[in-house]
Amino acid sequence: MKKRSILSYLFLVIFLFSCDPHIDDPTTSTTSPTDTTTGIPNWDGEQILYEAKDIARFGSATPSGVANYIEANDEVVIWNTDASLDNYGGVQTPMLTLDFSKAVIFEMGVISCYSEYVIKLAVEGVNETFYVLADEGETGLISVNLVDSMLSEKFANRRTSPDPGYEHGWRFKNESKKCSFHLLAKGPDGERQTAELVLSHLAIYNNTEAVTSVVINSSSIENNKISQLKNATPIQLSASLLPLTIENQNIIWSSENNNIASISSSGLLSFVNVGQTKIRAKSYIDQSKYKEIIVNVLSGYENPNDLKSKLNTLSYNGQSSDVELFIDLFNTTWGSNIFQEVNEETLLAINRHDQDEKVIFENYLKDEVTHQNEAETHRQGNNAYFRLNLNNVTNGVVYRLIENRLYKEESVSFVSVLYAFYQNKWISSNNYLEKTILVYNNSVYKYEIELLKSSLVANYSPLDFFQTSEWVVPDRLKLSEDRVIHALSPATIFLQNDDVYLKQNKYPEAKYCFGGIVSKVLSVNENKDLTILLNMIYLNQKSDYVKTMWEIKILYYDTQGINAINTNPLKVMSNNQKGFFEHTFTPAYPNFRLYLVVNGSDIGEQFSEATMGLDLLKLYSLR
Repeated sequence: MKKRSILSYLFLVIFLFSCDPHIDDPTTSTTSPTDTTTGIPNWDGEQILYEAKDIARFGSATPSGVANYIEANDEVVIWNTDASLDNYGGVQTPMLTLDFSKAVIFEMGVISCYSEYVIKLAVEGVNETFYVLADEGETGLISVNLVDSMLSEKFANRRTSPDPGYEHGWRFKNESKKCSFHLLAKGPDGERQTAELVLSHLAIYNNTEAVTSVVINSSSIENNKISQLKNATPIQLSASLLPLTIENQNIIWSSENNNIASISSSGLLSFVNVGQTKIRAKSYIDQSKYKEIIVNVLSGYENPNDLKSKLNTLSYNGQSSDVELFIDLFNTTWGSNIFQEVNEETLLAINRHDQDEKVIFENYLKDEVTHQNEAETHRQGNNAYFRLNLNNVTNGVVYRLIENRLYKEESVSFVSVLYAFYQNKWISSNNYLEKTILVYNNSVYKYEIELLKSSLVANYSPLDFFQTSEWVVPDRLKLSEDRVIHALSPATIFLQNDDVYLKQNKYPEAKYCFGGIVSKVLSVNENKDLTILLNMIYLNQKSDYVKTMWEIKILYYDTQGINAINTNPLKVMSNNQKGFFEHTFTPAYPNFRLYLVVNGSDIGEQFSEATMGLDLLKLYSLR
């Protein structure tokens, strides 16, 4: 089928959630009598299993969609057929009479998706539909308590017009209601009819006891935390679902960071590397119920005096024999204020941005005379270094790990960072990573820096957005000039307090309240990573439930940068929060335009005043 082959191609060039081909069997084996007219199993009031071939017989949902049975794989593929740029739609189950005095468990086997799915509950006689699952891309067996999932904090933020009874509890508690489930594939906004959801089965259970909570059991837990030395003997954890009368007590164990602490499917906790992470025990039958505990993997040098003493026993002067131990010491938490602030001298070739506690320097050294002369003034032998100042430090001692070698420097207030070497001309150094521990005034601090050999793709100041050579506002009156970019929804752009603001400015007849501006064609080297840095300073909102979202989308172009490869922009980044954002990806093609979008089109409601403000947009690629 043509649509499926198009989707298969898109899977290769767009960022997707990876999909696990293995799907667990239904939680409870069940068979249901079949409706001889439709061929779909009938609801018996307690439980029902819809196999893939049954789901293919479901009717269209809202928004619309279709389901097709793939007999060779015994799977059903749901596609949206709704033509809107919300890009979601699907099918719905027959009406089921659900008894809300008991737990209702919703279960489905997700084989794959492009790129998310939305599950909603429709109740007979009620205009509003209710979120069961949304913003999900997880594959495998998905099983949740229907009401608890709908009432979760996550979906409180998705309600556009909350009913008071829904906001403070399920309005149909202890009642029986005819309901149906809408199974909606959700693709990236801005694409049309590309969403796909592949399922193995769907099951509904209305005959089980509700899981109220999960308890993790171990004598090693203190204040919801386990602390053990690196490589300590693994600890066996167990977990219980409450109430204990629940028959299916199976648990899904997972670790937030397996490089720090890992846990087996049976709950055996191992302490891998120094650091802190979380372990989660999740109910198998109701995956909306879980318990998390903190795991601290210790080095044994959490006392600063012990750590200082240990540092002085290591081998330095470019030695690498003690690197693993140094990394353990660096990853140790020995206090609450342990990160050293640094600032660099100003260089034309060097730009800085911060990523959590790491400082990243982009190295843009070029053949230009100004860059070459600058490197020459920073020459030490055949290398060039820039100065990195240690704020408020005099006569400190630094222990530096640079490229897998250890160095010790005394009586310092700054360090030198390599950024170029000389071979008939100044050339950028290779990527450089440094972890340093500083001892000063009997206190211990640390910092981490990374130097990236980079090529600047674009760096926009607020005024740059008004340059017609850099950015274009879509205008359908100019379709004869460019039928791709001028077919897009526009935004109004204005300057305020030296920052750039965009307000959506859709055409009057358009349904969805979003719009944006389009960059000139930009280029990167093929198969090279591209990093986008964005600082969003302003986002308005219609209510607590309807918030403006910013989006960065991409239009790919051919090798000449003339003909668009995709006419619907593909989403790269999005959020409904202010702040600094960084995203790295590999563009599918070297030539592209950005579509910078302000979006007031929440599912279910439109915000015509949607406005956003930013003061930084920068793109660089790695060389």
